[in-house]
Amino acid sequence: MEKVKPQREIEQLGIKRITVKAPAQLPYLIMGYQMPVVKTATEEWEPYAIDMLASILDGGESARFARELVRGQEVASSVSAGYDLYSRLDDQLLFDGTPANGKTITDLEQAIRAQIERLKTEPVNEEELDRIKAQVVASKVYEKDSIFYQAMQIGTLETVGLDWRLMDQYVDKLRAVTPQQVQAVAKKYLIDDHLTVAVLEPQPNQSANHAAASNGGHSHAH
Repeated sequence: MEKVKPQREIEQLGIKRITVKAPAQLPYLIMGYQMPVVKTATEEWEPYAIDMLASILDGGESARFARELVRGQEVASSVSAGYDLYSRLDDQLLFDGTPANGKTITDLEQAIRAQIERLKTEPVNEEELDRIKAQVVASKVYEKDSIFYQAMQIGTLETVGLDWRLMDQYVDKLRAVTPQQVQAVAKKYLIDDHLTVAVLEPQPNQSANHAAASNGGHSHAH
């Protein structure tokens, strides 16, 4: 059976901005940077360094997003990072969040960008990296307690054309990531030429407003 050749995404050359106006209560920001994955990377270690970078920012309550943007600066009510290193094609490292009361989407984007710049200019220290690694490894070990989850992971890897044994190599490859590698992928991939920004601008719910107005009118009827 002939294998289907992986199709490469056309390289993005310039920041893209999308604004969506829809009924909602809160504004919402998504920032996506094009990234290689295990199947497409030219350097084997890069996807694991990207995965580690995402965990440094959003790997629990002691990670930088929660510690500095939610509790410290109080610029975000919620903010997260996500990346699928086992995707079939080049994927995105996604940052998403909602600004805190009194803060704007622009404030949140600037705060996320400041965290990105810090990763580029200041190698993460070994103590912080080791702490995040321990948390991620513990999470992976816990996941292995679920037979269903293991089967799902094996099926996912095989579906995208990867060896299922990569699942067993994940922990060792993650542990091998260095501060210099995290800094290197930040500099290489977290650039505006690879960035798409999407913003949800909340709009009043017209049907709800109409219903409220109608109810208000009825309340004065005799």
